Amino acid sequence: MTDYRKLFADIQERPNSYGLDGSYAQAVAFIMGCDAGNSWGLLTGFREWLAMKVGHGTNLGWPALVLRAAFPPPPVIVPADTLDETQEAHAVGTLFSLLDDFLETRSGSSGPALIFTEYAKWAGRGE
Repeated sequence: MTDYRKLFADIQERPNSYGLDGSYAQAVAFIMGCDAGNSWGLLTGFREWLAMKVGHGTNLGWPALVLRAAFPPPPVIVPADTLDETQEAHAVGTLFSLLDDFLETRSGSSGPALIFTEYAKWAGRGE
């Protein structure tokens, strides 16, 4: 089994080694490809975990939630195609940091269930 925490850390450190240009959009595409290659199970609970972390955005996909985490307030969506070089680096760093935290949190057989239980409690209180 692939250790995705190590893989993603290496991609962040050396994106060119994986054919990536270091941009947020390409990092997102690569990570989505890893998720697809795992029958959409690698990131199960990531969107919900991010929404709780950001404190809103249950209607958003995880790439938008990562940008909200990277660029808080005001809670507006920062389009990935409008990032300057400094913002791009910050968004990529935030993405890989959050992804690592998430993968650590959901490790183990009950990890996803715990995330969804916490999410149900959190979402039940209203945004």
